[in-house]
Amino acid sequence: MSQATVPWKTISKKQLLHTKYIDVWEDIVEKPDGKHTSYFVVRKEPFSIVIPLVGTDIYMVRQYRYAVSSVSLEFPMGYVAGKNPREIAEIELKEETGITAKSLKELSKFWLAKGFTNEVGYIYLAEDLTFGTPQPEEGEFIDIEKYSVAEIGQKIMSGEIIDGSTIVAYHFLEKYLQK
Repeated sequence: MSQATVPWKTISKKQLLHTKYIDVWEDIVEKPDGKHTSYFVVRKEPFSIVIPLVGTDIYMVRQYRYAVSSVSLEFPMGYVAGKNPREIAEIELKEETGITAKSLKELSKFWLAKGFTNEVGYIYLAEDLTFGTPQPEEGEFIDIEKYSVAEIGQKIMSGEIIDGSTIVAYHFLEKYLQK
């Protein structure tokens, strides 16, 4: 077995920060070469991304993202404590856009940033939509915009959309639509 495939042994774990959304831990690990080192991990619950599709049109959200000091055009997405990924997708879609879906299909999942977090994103395609009134969480300020599948691809290629979760979800949407 190569050293690249040997799991690292956890010696100890120490929680450095606990919030409603994230936990930060310092783990002492033993690597395959026998050396010990600190490894900092952001532990988070799964989140869901929803692609609300009507024909070739997709509803997206535009909002300010504080961590990157920028406005981001992205698919509706988020996390809800105590809910499974499918339930999260339903809740976030309704909260952010007012949309409910009769059909919700899981397209895939992915690690968000495996170098420092265990967070997994689940991608759902929402179809057979009913439109209602958005119910954003307190502190969320969201604009809802409609684009064609092709327009979203162009916005990704031009660099207007640089949200990684949206780009990954778009990739899986393209593969799904090619079937």
